[in-house]
Amino acid sequence: MMPGAEAPGRDGADLAWRVHPAAERPGLAVAIAALIVVLGLLAGLWMGSRYWAVFACGVLFLSLEAFFLPAAYELRADGVHVGKPFSRVIRPWPAIRRMAVDPQGITLSPFRRRSWLEPYRAVRLRFRRAAAGGEDPTAGAARRYLLARLDPAEVVIEGVASEEIAAARGGAISGTGEAR
Repeated sequence: MMPGAEAPGRDGADLAWRVHPAAERPGLAVAIAALIVVLGLLAGLWMGSRYWAVFACGVLFLSLEAFFLPAAYELRADGVHVGKPFSRVIRPWPAIRRMAVDPQGITLSPFRRRSWLEPYRAVRLRFRRAAAGGEDPTAGAARRYLLARLDPAEVVIEGVASEEIAAARGGAISGTGEAR
């Protein structure tokens, strides 16, 4: 079993992992938390109330929830499940129209092209930081799972070589066979 991934079949998940960026980078987390407190105090001084300071700190903290709070990701037979402390997103496979792979993670979007709505509608799969510039093994396993699950004739796939798509699909690519 790869580090960071849970056993297949746990709670119905084919692949599951957790990510907590603040725990992986405690120095950065402390620096950002200090900046949030300073900005909150400045807002409180500017508005003349400590309640505004608390409110500003809360808003800034929640705007960075993806960094400060852990997230659980599951790839299941029925779709992608993302659990966070304040929300849960389930995106069924037929709703995914584009998969974009980049060094920071994988974006599963309901739009075939980039859209201004994408940050609000797409699911972003994040992975642990890999040591020495390598790739987290869970990221590779998730990419292979998604490539085998998603049909390149129906889903635009960006950032993946056509050879990798063919290997993940057992050598057969429907559609053009090109990474788009």
